[in-house]
Amino acid sequence: MLEALLVSSLEKVGLGQDPVPLGEENLNVFLGENMSFQIAYRDVNAGKGAGIKVDKRVQRVSDGIRQEAQSEDAPMVRIRQVLPVMCRRSCNPEAVDENYLFLDARMAPDLLRDVEGEVSLTDQWQSLWVDICPEEKQEPGRYRVSILLWDNEKRLTERVVEVCVIGRTLPPLPILHTEWFHCDGIVDYYGVEAFSEEFWRIFRNFVNVYVKRGGNMIYVPVLTPPLDTGVGLERTTVQLVRVELAAGKYDFDFSNLDRFLEICLSEGIRQFEICHLFSQWGAAAAPKVVAWEDGTCRKIFGWDTPSDSPEYLGFLEEMIPALKEFLAGKGLMDRTYFHISDEPNLTSVQYQTAQGAVRPLLEGCTIIEAVSEYEYFEKGLVDIPVCATDHIEPFLEKRPPVLWSYYCCAQEVEVPNRFISMPSWRNRIYGILLYWLKIDGFLHWGFNFYNSILSRKQINPYESVDADGGFPAGDPFLVYPGEGGIPEESIRIMVQDEGINDYRALYALESQLGREKVMELIRQEAGMELSFRHYPGNEAFILGLRRKVDQLLAEAL
Repeated sequence: MLEALLVSSLEKVGLGQDPVPLGEENLNVFLGENMSFQIAYRDVNAGKGAGIKVDKRVQRVSDGIRQEAQSEDAPMVRIRQVLPVMCRRSCNPEAVDENYLFLDARMAPDLLRDVEGEVSLTDQWQSLWVDICPEEKQEPGRYRVSILLWDNEKRLTERVVEVCVIGRTLPPLPILHTEWFHCDGIVDYYGVEAFSEEFWRIFRNFVNVYVKRGGNMIYVPVLTPPLDTGVGLERTTVQLVRVELAAGKYDFDFSNLDRFLEICLSEGIRQFEICHLFSQWGAAAAPKVVAWEDGTCRKIFGWDTPSDSPEYLGFLEEMIPALKEFLAGKGLMDRTYFHISDEPNLTSVQYQTAQGAVRPLLEGCTIIEAVSEYEYFEKGLVDIPVCATDHIEPFLEKRPPVLWSYYCCAQEVEVPNRFISMPSWRNRIYGILLYWLKIDGFLHWGFNFYNSILSRKQINPYESVDADGGFPAGDPFLVYPGEGGIPEESIRIMVQDEGINDYRALYALESQLGREKVMELIRQEAGMELSFRHYPGNEAFILGLRRKVDQLLAEAL
């Protein structure tokens, strides 16, 4: 007999425990917002090859009367199957806490794939992911959404939620959010030439999802980014700026950069961060730079070029002013940020030399950097510090004018993160904490990193979600490279999007009640003062707070 349960989007179904039914079957969603839940299903008597067919039905509810809603009048309902992926390295085993779902290597739910025809049915719990997203011009009101399941014997099982579409949109995210976008992931996986027409088609598809899930700032590979690359190794060239070298003089063609920016702007990106000008962890070397000379393209700088090389610094003395002039001509200079070296070493003489060399060239620009010690900001080495959530306390105490936060593979104890092995509430809580702590932006290094650790080789992300065992599963990317150049999303990107929408809802309520009253509401629901290390460790707090915020916003209408 087919069993089917309504469960929260924060459940990870299929890890051995029975899913917890959704306590609230009346859900809220704002115009333009995406709201998700799941249908967990199984049949303990399912035979080999069993399957179910899935359909949906939407009715408008008015004065207790239900009427079929025409597709153009109803909120969009999308149904996807939650598929498991192999997590070889589920965590950093030397540093874990009690809030992990598993620590061993195993298959675990993550990939979301649109349902086409029949989906498999077994005696183990699986789930369907259901998104409801009303258009901004959608008629508000109550809708009855039915998910219909037919087994092989054509027996119908129906699960129903009532959705209140609230007649207002949430404000745009008022802080900046960037996930480092890796263009070589597109080039390598799809086998396309960088900046060919096919590349640009796929790139737009990825950027579309990037923006739809809350990205409003993007990493720009003016040069091939010197990120996560082992010494002496190279990543695929994705240098946007074409460099011509003749008689020791450089000429710069920004045509590819122009198209990159135009696609991003048309999809909704408004802020840009220029790639790092020196290698990671101390600025020891130049990034890979290629140039055309006498009709031949060759590498002119790389790991064998010290960062204090007069030749490379001379190159930057020509490129940076030309880049600034180009960006100014497009009216983007005040929306562009620059990087020098990711997580630099403060004692590195080369880093200090690099700083001294490029600072005058970047006069009037904003330098943003991932740093872990407040001394970087005190010494004026960075304008906007981006601090790891487990090292941010000194920054919060002394409070720079603008403060960002990030997490990655190393933030594994107490603080939020989005490893596949973690419960989803530990991902979604980040939005509330960003609001509570008044963080000005957040960054993550992996939107679509499809290489092994240190880019020793390219990987198939459907077969390796942990950079070939280098990082905790789920850390390197949020989207999978789907067929036809259309990315497939993960549970993690959808839950993170919910966290972003939580922030937007809190911000909307602040405009009506003031920040202090919103903070008090959070405090009452949590029963504590919050920090990146201390917050309620369950989904009930998040869902309960969001229901109250939604209610207050709806009442204000």
